[in-house]
Amino acid sequence: MEIFAINFFDRLDDFTCKFLLSQVSNAKRERLLKFYNWEDLQRGLLADLLVRKALIEKVNVSNNEIHFSVNEYGKPYCSFLKNFHFNVSHSGSWVVCAIDSNPIGIDIERISQIDLDISKNYFSKKEHENLLLSNNPFDYFFTLWSLKESYIKFIGKGLSHPLDSFSIVFSNNSKINIEVNAKILENTFFKQYDVDKVYKMAVCCSHPDMPEKPVVYNISDLVDFFSLQEKLKLT
Repeated sequence: MEIFAINFFDRLDDFTCKFLLSQVSNAKRERLLKFYNWEDLQRGLLADLLVRKALIEKVNVSNNEIHFSVNEYGKPYCSFLKNFHFNVSHSGSWVVCAIDSNPIGIDIERISQIDLDISKNYFSKKEHENLLLSNNPFDYFFTLWSLKESYIKFIGKGLSHPLDSFSIVFSNNSKINIEVNAKILENTFFKQYDVDKVYKMAVCCSHPDMPEKPVVYNISDLVDFFSLQEKLKLT
C-alpha cells in the first residue's frame, strides 16, 4: 500500500492548469471545466493525476492507456487491472490518494464548526453519545466521520450503506474497530494520519500493513512528472 497527498495553496496559473488538464481524459476534462469554483476543479484534477502518476510508476503503463470505470455505487476502478485498487478524497486544499493490491478506502475532512445535531442522522446511538461526552466535539466528530467514510469507501457501496448502521469503536489498545449488531467485524483495519492540524484523515483496508505516513507532493512535482511523460512519447 502507498498513500499520496498534495496540498494546493493557491489557484493554478493558466498555463499550468491547461497543461495538467491535458493529461486527463477528454471526458474528465469536460466534467472538470463545468465546475463553477476553481477549487473544485483543482481538487478533481489533482485527484485524477495522483492516480495516473501511481499507475504509470507502479504498473508501467502509459498515460494514454489509462481509463477508469465506476461500479454500480459510483466507486471508480481500473477495469484493465485486477490487482490495482485505489481511492481518492479531497477537502479544503488537500487531495489524497491510496493504492493497494486489495480494496481500500481513504477520507480526509477539514475540521469546521458545524451543527453537531446532524450526528443524530449519520452516527449510531453509541457514537452520538460518545460525541456528546467529548471534550473536543468538533475534533471528535470529524475523527468519526473520516473513519466511517473510509470504511464506506473501502467496501465500495457509497452512501447506499447507511452511516448509522455501524459504529466506530476505539479499543483500549488503540485499535479501531467496526461494530455491527454488537459484533466486531474481522479483517477490517484502520489507520489515521496527521497531515495537517485542522484536518482528519483515515484509511481503511483488509490488512494492517499500512505506511507510517503519506508521500507528500507539490504542484511542481506533478508538472515535472507529466512533462517527462510528454517527452518520453517523442522518443
